[in-house]
Amino acid sequence: MRKPRLNLKTICHMKYVPVTLFLAIFFSGCSFTEDTKIAPPFKINLYETIDYEENTVFDLSLQSGKPTIVNFWFPSCPPCVAEFPEIDRFYLKNRNSIKVVGIQLLGLDSAQDGQDFVRGKNIHFAVGADPIGKVSVDYHIKVYPTTVFVDSEGQIAGHWQGEITMQELDRQLLILQSEAN
Repeated sequence: MRKPRLNLKTICHMKYVPVTLFLAIFFSGCSFTEDTKIAPPFKINLYETIDYEENTVFDLSLQSGKPTIVNFWFPSCPPCVAEFPEIDRFYLKNRNSIKVVGIQLLGLDSAQDGQDFVRGKNIHFAVGADPIGKVSVDYHIKVYPTTVFVDSEGQIAGHWQGEITMQELDRQLLILQSEAN
């Protein structure tokens, strides 16, 4: 029995097979909600804040009619800690026209750390934990903090990665309001 011979042309084509397979698999798993832009629904139990009682359920699907800002954070993240007072001031200024919810990633910090943080900072807006990380995965969060803007129809209108300022929050609210009209 004779062994098949590999010529240079066959070898050159074969070296691209693993790369091609890798790229096909990689890009097929990289879809986000860009196609539909529908914000993945979620429900979380809230911590006690000035405006919310502990264990109140925040259900994104019940927020239709108002835009919602969803902020992904955790207490030992310095930019997350730095932006929280800005987000709270924004919420206080605009609470009649927009919903704001902070979703804490658990792992480096516990739910108790999150509760202690919002209590110590006198936070007003809705804040709770993502106990198994499902919300963060559904929103493809890779950078903390990340803020997601959901319009009044439940569509993702935009994202902001990194620390957000009052100026950017105000700008995003204007965009959300203009899209609603």
